[in-house]
Amino acid sequence: MPRERSSSRKKKMPKKAATIFTQLREDMRALNSSILIISQKMKYLVRNEKILGRNLIVLNKKFKTLEEKILSGAIGSSKGGAGISAEAEAKIEDLGKQVIELQAELSSLKNGVATEEQLKEVKYVIDSINPLELATLEQVKEIIDEKISRKKKA
Repeated sequence: MPRERSSSRKKKMPKKAATIFTQLREDMRALNSSILIISQKMKYLVRNEKILGRNLIVLNKKFKTLEEKILSGAIGSSKGGAGISAEAEAKIEDLGKQVIELQAELSSLKNGVATEEQLKEVKYVIDSINPLELATLEQVKEIIDEKISRKKKA
């Protein structure tokens, strides 16, 4: 008879442990969803980085063609020479500013974001720890106390 009671106790999990496991399970789900959100943001950042890179290339090409036209005198030799040259210089300055802004934005994107490898490493660490299998200090103390009380009763 006493053995049947102890076996039924082993099958049932204490309420504290059950709540702790549910909390751990919820925490794991939250961490997993956070990792998924971060990886989606990474994909968007990579996509935006590619777009910015393409824009930078286009602006550099425009800048070079305007610079070549000015150096060759093609813009300055047409009607109203000085007015067009000033306009071209303003365009070149604007393009140069845009290029600088894009470069700054691109470098800030690269510096402020975790890489995909870092995310995989965090996921690996979480998976390897597997918090659902861990016991808290209080749970271990309760188990030890229960076993000591069982031995004293026996």
